[in-house]
Amino acid sequence: MRRRKTNSRKKTAAQNTPSRHARKRNSRTQKPPLRYSSLNARQRSTYDRATSLLTDLRAGRGSYSHLLLKYHLASRTARDYLGHDLLGGTRGKPVRTSKSDRRVRDVHFPTALGDVPFRTRSSRDATKLSEFFNDRYKLLDRRLSVEDFEAKWQGMHIARKELFADTSAILDMANADVLNVQDLYASTTNSR
Repeated sequence: MRRRKTNSRKKTAAQNTPSRHARKRNSRTQKPPLRYSSLNARQRSTYDRATSLLTDLRAGRGSYSHLLLKYHLASRTARDYLGHDLLGGTRGKPVRTSKSDRRVRDVHFPTALGDVPFRTRSSRDATKLSEFFNDRYKLLDRRLSVEDFEAKWQGMHIARKELFADTSAILDMANADVLNVQDLYASTTNSR
């Protein structure tokens, strides 16, 4: 018995080329990552709102749908800006976040002259700064003692910079109304 030879070269070439519909689907889902330096003012505003959504979702301050409404974002826009930092959300699974990220954040950093704008890419640094500002607010509100504040923050470094934790100077600055930070995130996007 003789076996029939098939043209295996044509078969493998047809298997390797994706169909027309598959090519369209792939080009839609694969977008280049956004570079913060190339964004215009409106896109930076959207980026900052998406980053705030990511922070709140990570801290458990609401459900994904509630936070989308709070920050005036569509789910598709949030996924465009946050990419792989949003996990789940398919087949009935809840949307969750990655444990840490490298997103650009314009935050305030405490110095002897007051809180100055500071750019960081570390979510852990932003979390530490947020914890510092919460403790400083408790210190100014007399819910945290001077000794506890200094024991926790004296000599601490974030992004190789030492935090300004001199309580007498902080209290003097508060009396002079130099410390008026309402939010951790700096509003420096308009100045660039």
